[in-house]
Amino acid sequence: MTLEHGPDKRKKTVFPWRLLLGLALVVMLVMSGLVLSRLYESEMPRLILDEEISRLGLNNEIKFSAVDEGRGLQAVEVLLRQGSLEVELLAQSFPRQGWLQAGPASFDEVIAVAPRELALADGQVELVLRAEDYSWRNWLAGNHREKVLPLLIDTRPPVIDIGAATSYLRPGGSGLVHYTLNEEVGRHGVLINGFFHPGFPHSPERPGKFIAYIALPHDAQAINEAQVIAEDLAGNRARAGLILNLRRTNFPSDRIDISDNFLKTKMPEFAAVYPGMSGSYLEQFLFVNREVRALSNRQIMEICRSTHPGRLWDGAFLRMARSSQLGGFGDQRSYFFADRQIDEQVHLGLDLASVRQADIQAANHGIVVFVDYLGIYGNTVIIDHGQGVFSLYAHLSRFTVAVGDPVNRGDILGSSGVSGLAGGDHLHFSMMVNGVFVTPFEWFDRSWVLQQLTPRP
Repeated sequence: MTLEHGPDKRKKTVFPWRLLLGLALVVMLVMSGLVLSRLYESEMPRLILDEEISRLGLNNEIKFSAVDEGRGLQAVEVLLRQGSLEVELLAQSFPRQGWLQAGPASFDEVIAVAPRELALADGQVELVLRAEDYSWRNWLAGNHREKVLPLLIDTRPPVIDIGAATSYLRPGGSGLVHYTLNEEVGRHGVLINGFFHPGFPHSPERPGKFIAYIALPHDAQAINEAQVIAEDLAGNRARAGLILNLRRTNFPSDRIDISDNFLKTKMPEFAAVYPGMSGSYLEQFLFVNREVRALSNRQIMEICRSTHPGRLWDGAFLRMARSSQLGGFGDQRSYFFADRQIDEQVHLGLDLASVRQADIQAANHGIVVFVDYLGIYGNTVIIDHGQGVFSLYAHLSRFTVAVGDPVNRGDILGSSGVSGLAGGDHLHFSMMVNGVFVTPFEWFDRSWVLQQLTPRP
């Protein structure tokens, strides 16, 4: 018997070569496009100056950066152009580092510029910044960027002419210096023993004339440096010596006895504000009297760094009405516990007492710049009287003003109290000049204020 097979109906599998070739071609085209787009990228280099420049003084630093996020930087150049004169400040080329990423993505340089050494005259000049990258655009020449900035060369320092000025200061004393400047300046004022007292315009009617309130700390032993300084808009600096003599003074000594009852009453108040306090009540007191006192005074200095540019006050400052003095400025205080000396500190204001919760008046016109609890001073108000002059009112029981309030001499700020490191109801009153604590008595004295602290016409 013969078996016959019918036709084989199984389909033959055909490998999709055409499809794979097509996909490969697409991938190659995409990759080629990506490579070409990278090689021919059109992003321009960026030219950056870290600081805005409008003038060049005697000596300058230009902080220059160039950035290219495409194929990288090929070259950068910085020059000064004055008329037909071009002075090259920087020329830097970068060798090819690779195929796609050929040059560095960024470049930074600080360029020293001394116009006189470069034979550039005072006057107009152009600062030219240039950069090019490794792109194949522009017939392989790359992307170029140029920035031209007009500047003014000014190598002459300002001229300082000192007028009426305080000739002597006591430790804790205040003074006033008049001076004239021949050009517009930036920073100017009086430098005493390394401490800068900023200057302010005398008045709109007297352009070019300036004043600076000055002060000596209570512990000053000598005046080693006293100068009026000014820096113009091009950075040129000038100094003029100021004749200023030290008039020595002796501050009284004072004994403060600390009782167990005082410690038990006061230390919980501070523990609530400074939860990191630890140890016995006596140890906590020493922490408050030393560390918190120093912290409070540093905070006052910071507050006094910002002041109204005009003079807001007028005439002598008010002393607390119908008050008795309990402590004086500069008192050398020795603290005793159980008849044993435990600490020494200096009192930087006046302690004045009247009746309990007496009305506390503003000593002069100004703007309230601080209303809050302030360490050893307790509830405190600080008034800015303008041009670096401030007054402080401490140990209050309540406030009737807020930050930003304008006040006039005699306005009520709050009531006296026992907040802070106070043993009884009283006002602690301080005066500060540019953050330096000074004796209030000079500011209470009408004749002294008129002759020594009031700007002359």
